[in-house]
Amino acid sequence: MRDLIRNYKLLVRRKSDTESETESQPLMSSSSSPCHSFGSTNDACIFKNDSDTDVENNRISKGHVLAPLLPDLLQKRHDRRLLHPSAYQNPEFDFCGTHDNACRPLDEILTGEKTLSGKDAPPRSYDYRDPELPETNSSLVTIFAIWNTTVGTSLLSMSWGIEKTGLFPAVLINILIAAICLYTTYTLLKVNEKHGVIGQAGEVCDLCKALIGQWAEILAKIFSLVVLIGANIVYWILMSNFFYNSVQFFYEIVLNMGDAPVSNATVVCPKNETVNLTLADTTSGYTFNKIWDLYSTVPVILGLIMFPMLNWRSITFFTKFNSMGTVSVLYLIIFVAAKASTWGINMPDWNVEFYMKPTFCALSGMLSLSYFIHNIIISVMRNNRHQEHNGRDLSIAFGLVTFTYLFIGVVFYICFPLPKFCIEDNLLNNFNKFDVLTIIARILLLFQLFTVFPLISYMLRNDIFNNINMIFKNYRFGEFTYPRVIILNLGILLVCILFACFLPRIGTLIRYTGALSGLVYIFMLPSLLKIASLRKEDKLTTAQLIFHVSVIVLGSFNLLLQFFINDK
Repeated sequence: MRDLIRNYKLLVRRKSDTESETESQPLMSSSSSPCHSFGSTNDACIFKNDSDTDVENNRISKGHVLAPLLPDLLQKRHDRRLLHPSAYQNPEFDFCGTHDNACRPLDEILTGEKTLSGKDAPPRSYDYRDPELPETNSSLVTIFAIWNTTVGTSLLSMSWGIEKTGLFPAVLINILIAAICLYTTYTLLKVNEKHGVIGQAGEVCDLCKALIGQWAEILAKIFSLVVLIGANIVYWILMSNFFYNSVQFFYEIVLNMGDAPVSNATVVCPKNETVNLTLADTTSGYTFNKIWDLYSTVPVILGLIMFPMLNWRSITFFTKFNSMGTVSVLYLIIFVAAKASTWGINMPDWNVEFYMKPTFCALSGMLSLSYFIHNIIISVMRNNRHQEHNGRDLSIAFGLVTFTYLFIGVVFYICFPLPKFCIEDNLLNNFNKFDVLTIIARILLLFQLFTVFPLISYMLRNDIFNNINMIFKNYRFGEFTYPRVIILNLGILLVCILFACFLPRIGTLIRYTGALSGLVYIFMLPSLLKIASLRKEDKLTTAQLIFHVSVIVLGSFNLLLQFFINDK
């Protein structure tokens, strides 16, 4: 109510300004409209200038009726919610009542039902909800965007997760988690369609605040940060690994050309070589391998290289390399297919693969992060040109993501020539450092992560500053200043370096991050939002309540079981 009164005062105050404007100015031009997004509850607009003769005559003849009525009418209609209609049709703005003929011209202008005359009049198909419409994408582009965003570094660990589960149970768990993630993302879209405010770029945290409460909004923002921090740590470990092996390869090629065999068929089992490597290091003395160490010096050297790029105010340069993610995924698919065709099928006992291993939850926790897109799905689908096809496009995208994970994980697992327990959480570690295809994969992934890491850090930095601004509203702690940015980036790098030195197991990090963030964003918040939405519409049934509570319980068990397995 206070917003309506304040908006009406602003309208009266603007009267003197609008009278000086030219009569031929278009009604909904971005320059003349005092509101930035039509349909937003934060700003109000009333049209005082128009080039239509009929509307002008009606305004002059009935102005004495409209002026005294408007405050009462705004109070009478203040509870009308400006929400997304079910089919995205133009919202109705019947401020003056259905049977009030005195206000009909204003009502017709607001609803867009009357065609305005004059060269500056907006077209018949003009969308009055947003004067500056964002660029929309076709269904194909939307599907590709979801696939490219969802598929991540879990590709390198998928065969490791299958080994922890068993082949056939792993396929079923993969499909089950994909189905749950598809349902919960679609649930977020439907809830936003019903309860999201037109003209506002709302996200999951905004829906949580409106339907559940402020505690849910805070929870959503916290675990959105957890996902970004977890991604940064995993990316740093992988970058350190790829950087170490790439430099090691070129060092051997340049200085020890005769001792650097190049091969395409070398497969190793790092678990069996740990003892030998340790003994060799103790007797080799102070060599290049001592200086160039994967778990001590390499992460620090990488930090010195990366740190200046993290302090850039704009990261536009790095966004130009987004397509590298697609190239890397396609190369990994070709890489696994080429290796599998060379090895052939290597399955000593198919019967064992039908049984589920006690460590199966390592895969379920990892998959919770593999299919994670929930915190940005509303933004991605908002630009879909055909909103009525959101469900179809989302289903196709998740189907492609599932196929990508299963193809790389299952094919590599079935064809791997050594015992299956040798499979590493980074499948590239199962190849000799002189393997040509592996070298190309490492260099390609290193370059991709080198451009992605500043983007993720930039998103993390912005979220942290925005949350600080939300907490300390009367202060300026969250504004961009280079000292604050430098301190924050130093903290991020310190955390990443510590994990790369003391816990460089991406499988463990992915499954814990996935299970923790998945509990909040995949299992709990979408279910609570659905329950709140159904209650608001008086459509909540006992069966629906039991189903959505069961989803939350399933996510809780997924997190709890992560603490009872050993993934070494």
